[in-house]
Amino acid sequence: MIQLSRKRFLIILAAALAGTAIAYSNWSTDTLRVHIGKTYEETVADSTFGVPAHTVIYPGNPPHPSSAWISTPVIIHFDDPEHGFTLPVTKFGSIGFDEGKVSNMTTSPMLETLPFDQLIVVLDQLQSQLRNAGWAEWNSETNPWLNTADEASRKTLQAELFDHVMVTVLLIPHKYSLALNVKCYARCDERDPKTAKYLIDVSVGKDHYSE
Repeated sequence: MIQLSRKRFLIILAAALAGTAIAYSNWSTDTLRVHIGKTYEETVADSTFGVPAHTVIYPGNPPHPSSAWISTPVIIHFDDPEHGFTLPVTKFGSIGFDEGKVSNMTTSPMLETLPFDQLIVVLDQLQSQLRNAGWAEWNSETNPWLNTADEASRKTLQAELFDHVMVTVLLIPHKYSLALNVKCYARCDERDPKTAKYLIDVSVGKDHYSE
């Protein structure tokens, strides 16, 4: 009985320490607070990520920011007050600027390629968050939400990813568009679900579909 209690105590302690480590990691990671139409100056002021140090300046008259590139771990907050979302830590991405305002963003909600079972966890969390923030399908027939509701749907999706990229196009009508690209990225030619690695890309810009 004593050994069982001690084992349970160690499990609880390990879980608590793991939770603390994750919380500290997220707390100490730089953040980038950005949305389409936000000014460059506001993006710099609201973010702990060193935007100026990662910015490419276009040598015009006057010189002005054209893009910012992400290559170190950062948490991206798409900080629209109504339709915002937060991505997991990533180290891939770029922000485009047009006339001093954010015009587009491309990134990934992950630090590295993942096996399919881990990809599904990220994908489900991301799609759920976007749904809750009011993002809706542009075309439910050609670019729908990716179905992962049951084992059969997940197996169908995995098989399809060996042949082509799956693209979900979402809108905040007359404001934003978002393309969620899911693809097999590594060891795809082997067509082995146990060894293939997958990647998600997220691209956001203005809504040109509703015009």
